[in-house]
Amino acid sequence: MAELMEVARHLLGVAMASHWLLLILFVAAAVDAVFPVVPSEGMVITAGMAAAAGHQNLLLVIAVAMAGSVIGESACYFLGRGSGPVLHRWMKRQERRQQLYDKVATALHARGGLILMTVRYIPGARMVATLTAGATRYSFKKFLVFTFFGVTIAYTYVALLGYLGGDAFAHDQLLGLAFSLGLAAVIGLVIETTRRIAVKRRTAKLPAA
Repeated sequence: MAELMEVARHLLGVAMASHWLLLILFVAAAVDAVFPVVPSEGMVITAGMAAAAGHQNLLLVIAVAMAGSVIGESACYFLGRGSGPVLHRWMKRQERRQQLYDKVATALHARGGLILMTVRYIPGARMVATLTAGATRYSFKKFLVFTFFGVTIAYTYVALLGYLGGDAFAHDQLLGLAFSLGLAAVIGLVIETTRRIAVKRRTAKLPAA
């Protein structure tokens, strides 16, 4: 077990010092926006830790992650815009996806792009939101503006978590990574729990209204 931990620490150290880290981060952020199976958040945290260790520039880490995500989400937007009936059939395969599609479509035209900034904190919802924005012909200029602000907030906070973990546990990078990922998970859980409570309260008030 101790040997595996040492190997993991070595690999993490190599990854943090790699000249390819920013390129990999860019690709991960872009792909994650279209296919949410790539752990871009973990990559940003790792890059943030690398910045704390002096291997990377923190502002550059945030900028690269933002650029990759904006490009990926824009591609997803145009995918939704050109998919037409195919997208609707895909949404209907799962009731949850269909409900999310309907809610996002309504919210986009009722409250504007605020939904594009907040939906990224709901697990698995970002891709559906960007596809929906394209499918419903939401203004691409507005989409870009809200997406830019959304990714700025999201990746700044995630990169800072990595930087905090890397700085606090400079003696053990693996422990720093575990701390940062755990903190990100706790914050995400708090946000999602708060959102669900708010939704339930609004739903409960509807019959009374």
